[in-house]
Amino acid sequence: MRIENLCVKRQIGDVAGATTRGHKMAVKGGYIYQTFQGGYTLTPTGWRVVHKIENIIRDEMDKIDGQEILMPVVCSADLWRETGRYDAMAVLAKFKGSSGADYVICPTHEEVVTDYARSVTSSYRQLPFMLYQIQTKFRDELRVRAGLIRTREFIMKDGYSFHETQEDLERYYKLCFDAYYRIFRRCGLKNIIDVMSSTGDMGGAVAHEFQLVNEMGEDTLYVCDCGFRANKELEDRDSTLCPKCGKQMKKIRGIEVGNIFQLGKKYTDSMHMTYTAADGTEKTPIMGCYGIGVGRTMAAILEESSDDNGPIWNMETAPFAVEVIGLVDKENKTFAVSEKIYNDLKNAGIEVLLDNRDIRAGEKFADADLIAAPIRLIVSEKNLARDVTEVKYRVNDFDTSKLPTEFKIETCVSDTEKMIKTLSHK
Repeated sequence: MRIENLCVKRQIGDVAGATTRGHKMAVKGGYIYQTFQGGYTLTPTGWRVVHKIENIIRDEMDKIDGQEILMPVVCSADLWRETGRYDAMAVLAKFKGSSGADYVICPTHEEVVTDYARSVTSSYRQLPFMLYQIQTKFRDELRVRAGLIRTREFIMKDGYSFHETQEDLERYYKLCFDAYYRIFRRCGLKNIIDVMSSTGDMGGAVAHEFQLVNEMGEDTLYVCDCGFRANKELEDRDSTLCPKCGKQMKKIRGIEVGNIFQLGKKYTDSMHMTYTAADGTEKTPIMGCYGIGVGRTMAAILEESSDDNGPIWNMETAPFAVEVIGLVDKENKTFAVSEKIYNDLKNAGIEVLLDNRDIRAGEKFADADLIAAPIRLIVSEKNLARDVTEVKYRVNDFDTSKLPTEFKIETCVSDTEKMIKTLSHK
């Protein structure tokens, strides 16, 4: 991709209306565009980041035998009436179709997935299984905040598991618990903790949230040195003494990026989902639920890993792996060399951006900081005199101080490929 053809508007300077560092970087870098209050268009670079986060999630969910499906954004209100949530959930957006039928814009998909699962499940031999999707949701929130941190329309990964026994649910719950830590680590989030949380509208007995500890977070968390951690919703009381050890707990702020629930039989009971057990009796499966806010994960990366110049992605999440920058020279040699390097990298299957615009170097570098490719190859008249390209790095959570700062022109492509592998595996 050539930068002049990249359909993204970047900004230099402050951003009006943005209240957090991550929100400012999302707008300055041109990753999001507000279409309505609480609803954003993901730009080409924003979508590249989100798509990469989605693929990390897919990879980890598939490793624990998740099966990806895609459910509709809109569903019949009748499914929500079966569980009693149609009149109980405040953020539920409802409308009537042209035929007069009642519909719901789904903020979550427990009813829809249970309806599907009951249509295909008949025997205990089919259990356990987990279905997941990455899908748009809509919640009619009263307020929105900080760009993608709290929105009305958003992308979520939601997964749902079905089990014969509570013990099997707990076994799988632990698999998802561990997978979530791998997902957030691969996304470059460094300060993630899990906390016990309220089950709220979801129901069930046990729930955990995955929180990025960050002063910009809207959630209040209580943590104790003994290991006990809980959301304020669960620990909403006058005393801040730990219920486990009795010591004073610390109060911190967090951004919720994921949650998991042991739902029990709330949905399978109310929607009459049954299977034939080994002894021939009809039984009701037990459910678990596992959510990740995809756009919010991108926003959390921006809150935690950015500086005054722009975002700092890792190799797994960056919109481009490499940016080639040709600096203006008197003899017009740099543009030809940078063009060749760009084409060779592109032909090698590398996600690469080329900046051969006839503008000042400072403008190019400012744009490069906002796009934040982990590897930046700079072709200048001075470098060409030595038959090298200068190499700059911008990588989240990776010590680049000992990496090479220049590549020979003739080995630039192979050296870049090796460096991508180095930065992709810690």
